[in-house]
Amino acid sequence: MIEVMAKKRLGNFLLDLELKDKDFICLVGKNGSGKSSLLNIIAGIYKPDEGYVKVNSKSITDVSMEEKQVVLVTPDSCLPNFSVERHLLWGARLQKKDVQPGFLSEIKERFGINFHGKVSKLSLGMRERVSLATALLGSPKVILVDEAFGNIDNRTEFIQAYREYTSKSEIDVIFSTQQREDSKGADHLYEMNEGHCMRIF
Repeated sequence: MIEVMAKKRLGNFLLDLELKDKDFICLVGKNGSGKSSLLNIIAGIYKPDEGYVKVNSKSITDVSMEEKQVVLVTPDSCLPNFSVERHLLWGARLQKKDVQPGFLSEIKERFGINFHGKVSKLSLGMRERVSLATALLGSPKVILVDEAFGNIDNRTEFIQAYREYTSKSEIDVIFSTQQREDSKGADHLYEMNEGHCMRIF
């Protein structure tokens, strides 16, 4: 369960919202509506001027990044000099978690990751696949996806597969998008507009 009550002024922009939900959450809104700012607050990159962030009823507003157990994935969050295999296991190794070879192979096959060289050689869409799989294999409590589904071929199918695996791993996900049709694969939908969010379902 993710709970956010936050106010944050960023220049002339005011973020003022509440969100409380779990499972697979879609955050839709146009550019500049506050989607990334909200995700940055949950991730701990921004600290709210007022309010809090809780995960499973525990406040993570003032804890270290390691303690938060929250991972933010953006289109630029990959490590380009890593090999694909090293990248996929990087998050799990940071958390001192073992990934069974069979599960790694299953994730690679299901997410269409079939390249073995450096991440820098991949297309943007394939880099997004690798970054998203890396976050999943690290088994955090929350994964935040900031428009990082956007360049993936067969996006609808990929989102459904990602939802399936994060649900099995009991990981809550919030993903932002400008495309409302992406919400077809979500358990809940929030619409962002000028720093506010409204729960649609």
